[in-house]
Amino acid sequence: MTELLRVARAAQAAFATGESAVLATVIRVGGSTYRRPGARMLLTEKGWAAGSISGGCLETDVLQKAWWRTENGPTRVVYDSTQEDEDIEWGFGLGCNGVVEVLLERLNETTVAHLARLERWQTGRTLGVLATTGEGKRLALEPSGQFWGEKSLLAGAQEALDSEKSFWRDETFYELVTPPQRLVVYGAGHDVVPLVKIATELLGWHVIVVDSRSLTLHPERFPGARIVQSFPISNLEPTDAVVLMTHSFRTDQELLPALLASRVGYLGLLGPRRRTERLLENPLSDLPLPWDREGGRGDGFRAPLGLDIGADNPQEIALALVAEIRAWSAGRSGGPLTLREGPIH
Repeated sequence: MTELLRVARAAQAAFATGESAVLATVIRVGGSTYRRPGARMLLTEKGWAAGSISGGCLETDVLQKAWWRTENGPTRVVYDSTQEDEDIEWGFGLGCNGVVEVLLERLNETTVAHLARLERWQTGRTLGVLATTGEGKRLALEPSGQFWGEKSLLAGAQEALDSEKSFWRDETFYELVTPPQRLVVYGAGHDVVPLVKIATELLGWHVIVVDSRSLTLHPERFPGARIVQSFPISNLEPTDAVVLMTHSFRTDQELLPALLASRVGYLGLLGPRRRTERLLENPLSDLPLPWDREGGRGDGFRAPLGLDIGADNPQEIALALVAEIRAWSAGRSGGPLTLREGPIH
């Protein structure tokens, strides 16, 4: 489950029972910060409920002061770690040198309705834009053109949707809300178990496990994932990631031509390089797709799959693979941050 889903569901549960709650949303940042705009945290009268807005120090301050700060309505709080502040231990948890602007607001029917809409976007894998002003006014826009909320924010929201980018303008945060990463795994062996666990439980990805061999395809082995014996390759999208972990040369040989010709954005193949070269011999030689020894068709085809972290067991292989897919999705190299020039976000 994604953090956004946890916050949305916790907010709806609190509102349904009449419990007072405060929603904290990062709407603008400057310099180096732990979280980016769109990060959320929900706290109820009992304390923290879901989400986070920093590495720890901002949460403490919000928990202590959110109630009296929101007595008269939504309010914005600016945390500036570039300046001295006696009330905040900036050295603990934040670990950076930047400015974070947080919108604090008491839950009401309108806010909960927007969060419920975000939940539907996440579970239905729908793209959308949520525009939030510094005063707590909002507009939600879907690709169909349907919208809810402040019509004056519609033009900016449409721009965010068209460009597929979030931005801050005119005291408003236009947030592009993207669906969770979809990962299709062909194979249901023991090495797929930790991969599914990391992807579903920790990252909230939408995972589909595909295997025609029903002996290993048990839902209890892959909690949180969709289990199927076949998956239409024609349904794959450029934002999807697919990995072949069947441990069957014949199965991979049957699947690979169709997957290479599909629209899938990331295709990873488990196994040594020589095995991949054998798979890409005669049966695939007529496919108009480049492949080379450095990683295959552009950035999308990875064989062997995973980042080079010295992985030596299924858990470490899963970590290397998830990290590579995330780097591909974000358009990053997957190299050490210490070698990166410019901002890390």
